[in-house]
Amino acid sequence: MGELFYLYGVTWKEEAQEAGVTQWKGVDGSHPLFYIELGNLAAVVSFVDESEFGEEVLKEKTNEMEWLKKKAFRHHEVLMQLNDGMTLIPMKFATIFKKEENIQHKASIYETEWETLLRQLLGTEEWNVKVYNRSDLLKEHTASRHPEVMKRKEDIAQMSKGMQYLQTKKLDSFIEEMVSQEQETYARDLHRRFKKFCVDTTSKKVWNKNVTGKDEEMCWNGAYLLKKDQVEAFLEQITTAQEDGREAGWMIEVTGPWPPYHFSDTKTVSGVQG
Repeated sequence: MGELFYLYGVTWKEEAQEAGVTQWKGVDGSHPLFYIELGNLAAVVSFVDESEFGEEVLKEKTNEMEWLKKKAFRHHEVLMQLNDGMTLIPMKFATIFKKEENIQHKASIYETEWETLLRQLLGTEEWNVKVYNRSDLLKEHTASRHPEVMKRKEDIAQMSKGMQYLQTKKLDSFIEEMVSQEQETYARDLHRRFKKFCVDTTSKKVWNKNVTGKDEEMCWNGAYLLKKDQVEAFLEQITTAQEDGREAGWMIEVTGPWPPYHFSDTKTVSGVQG
């Protein structure tokens, strides 16, 4: 069986030349990277063996979790290396072409869009922010400070034992509803504060505790594209928010910089093409 072209990303030709991409190994850990000139652009690729990445084999391999995990992580590692030294439009895992002509054809269709996107990505970094909350702490914080809750507690204290029980249950429900609303409002307000530093932002799926494995509830999950000179101020804003919200059970998890995964419409799909 022969060799296929595994496409990692598209960059400016000059940047690919300066980066010396051939010093790095590809997704299989053995074939070196190289680039294919696409006019002003360059496609960063490596050869992969058809015996492991061929169309039919790939369908089976992507159902093998250990193989998929290993190769997807290696794909990410390669993109991190490339992104550190160039402006990069990252491609999806297992974007594979049978021939160089197929890559050239794809580029002839999307060259203008890719050039525009590369200009937009110039000098930027992607950062991801997840906002969590411990609802028990937020409930305690709300109950001890909210005027309406404090007034209801005072009123309940004057009631008979039977009425106290019923009204306390109602008050608990009221506080629970307030906590839920506060989680939405607080996370939304944080997002507004963070996005002021950004070129672009996008929301991601909010996962439940079964997925995150955390005791805290995830209330926000977003990706932020920043100019590099705004990163420090952005991270300082997150640190301040983390400190201000700690007593009420808020926790902010920030990771980056990443390749611009969430801000690159590559017009390609994973799998063997052409």
